[in-house]
Amino acid sequence: MKKDNLQRGNTKAKNVKKINLETTLRLEIKSQLEKVTAVNSPLVWVAIHKANGKVNTNGYSRVESRIIEKIIAGQLTPSAAVPQLEQEMDLR
Repeated sequence: MKKDNLQRGNTKAKNVKKINLETTLRLEIKSQLEKVTAVNSPLVWVAIHKANGKVNTNGYSRVESRIIEKIIAGQLTPSAAVPQLEQEMDLR
């Protein structure tokens, strides 16, 4: 029984670490996307904003997901992933 409680405790600790890591990553991505302007990254800006300049939540989610994929695949930082995404969008 003590072993069961210990295993549950380890699982909870792993889940908390995962949540904290995920939250930290999403907050860093948010911070980097807040620096995006129509001048420095026009294609990313258009993808995450509506015509009136307000954030498009669907577009933001798609861009955030693509940045997370780039971070995982290329071991990039969020600040490096944003310009890379802009460049890739420009090539289309």
